Amino acid sequence: MATQRTPLPNLQPVLLGIGFALLVGISAATVYLVDRSADDTQRLSQTLSVEDKLSNVLLSVRRAESSQRGYLFTNDTKYLAEFYEAEPEARQLVEELRTLTRENPARQTTLNDISKHLDAKFSEMAETVNRNQAGDAAGARRLVLSDQGRAITDSLRKVVDDAIIDEARLAAERTAQSRQTNRLLLYVTLAGAAFIVLIGAASVGLVQRNARQRETARAELESTNVNLERIVEYRTADLTEANEEIQRFAYIVSHDLRSPLVNIMGFTSELEALRADIFDQIRRLSADLENLKAQASDAATHSEIDRLGADFDEAIRFIKTSIGNMDRLINAVLKLSREGRREFRPERVDMDEVLASITATVTHRAVELGARIEVAPLPSIETDRLAVEQIFANLVDNALKYGREGEPLHIEIMGRASGTHVIYDVRDNGRGIDAADHARVFELFRRSGPQDRPGEGIGLAHVRALVRRLGGTMGLSSTLGQGSTFTVTLPRRWTPGNRSKV
Repeated sequence: MATQRTPLPNLQPVLLGIGFALLVGISAATVYLVDRSADDTQRLSQTLSVEDKLSNVLLSVRRAESSQRGYLFTNDTKYLAEFYEAEPEARQLVEELRTLTRENPARQTTLNDISKHLDAKFSEMAETVNRNQAGDAAGARRLVLSDQGRAITDSLRKVVDDAIIDEARLAAERTAQSRQTNRLLLYVTLAGAAFIVLIGAASVGLVQRNARQRETARAELESTNVNLERIVEYRTADLTEANEEIQRFAYIVSHDLRSPLVNIMGFTSELEALRADIFDQIRRLSADLENLKAQASDAATHSEIDRLGADFDEAIRFIKTSIGNMDRLINAVLKLSREGRREFRPERVDMDEVLASITATVTHRAVELGARIEVAPLPSIETDRLAVEQIFANLVDNALKYGREGEPLHIEIMGRASGTHVIYDVRDNGRGIDAADHARVFELFRRSGPQDRPGEGIGLAHVRALVRRLGGTMGLSSTLGQGSTFTVTLPRRWTPGNRSKV
């Protein structure tokens, strides 16, 4: 007698129910964690804003002191304009800080202390100005040279510095909290995905053991795969369209900004011509009145005309300088926009040859600076040649630009292979980058340290954008006053689909 096989219970509804419950739980946890992450980011941004405004309070006081002393030294009232602007500015900053920190009683107490110090400091400076205006210059000088103002300033600086240190500590805590939230979000997502995969595997196993449902399950699986592929295609198309829209926006805005700049430049030229005609007419009229006015009065007229002409010239120069700065920034945006639209063409690139060409180009400049450039044997890659040339040309130029005074500049370029990637290091012994600026130097139009070298702040931002488009990553290791090492990691073979996700 044949043994009758007991049919297995249908566990698919149970598995589906568990999977649905997991999806609901993961979705709820994800929404909560995303909301908490946004809140952490907002609080961190608020803390950084508080730090910035505290620093600006001290800056306003320093501006007032500088204006006050300029007036006392020269007795020229034009210096008092900035003096009278500084106090309202400082008090406005304090009010903004009160609003930002209204939920922090300790910070409110600190702001009360800062307000008292500001009252004392601006009263002391106003007293010196009033004495000088009353003709008591010696009394004003004695008050400035006394320790009263310095003591108030030192006390104010200590209170503000302590508050900034406390805000920096708070920023570090909130940064750590934000990172913890993001890690937790990642863990929840991965755990949920793992559970879903396990449930899917169990479901497939049950389907395979049930002959009657085999074809139906296969059709459902194929349908699911088709839907997933369609969703991926839709998402890819959306992302591509969004990226192209951003690039078009930057391109259009840059071109639209050029039109008013050209108009302003033309109008400036017309003003120059008009200025020449006007002052020629004024001088001719002044000459015609030569017999009707006294010599002293006539000389004063010419002097006033010359002064107005000088002011007019200064205004024209200021307009042209501003236009030039705006034009350089627009060119930078246009350059990044064009690079974002350029299609990469992968080819075999001999990195030794590329670096030899770059170093030959900057040899004259390196000799003038007394710099030494050493290039070790470098592994070759298959990628876009022009992008790689731009990356390393920018890094070498950056190293030459930021050397240390009194220290012979030494630049080393090294490379090594690691699995599917190659790693290149550009190392120098220049002036280095402060740890707080390691991230911001890669941002557009942001620079670190003293702004004593030419540049628009787009080089490193451009480099990082190119590295990411090539599917690589950009790293920085630097110590202020000792030098920097920029690390570029690129895939051995670049294809259009292996862009970096960092």
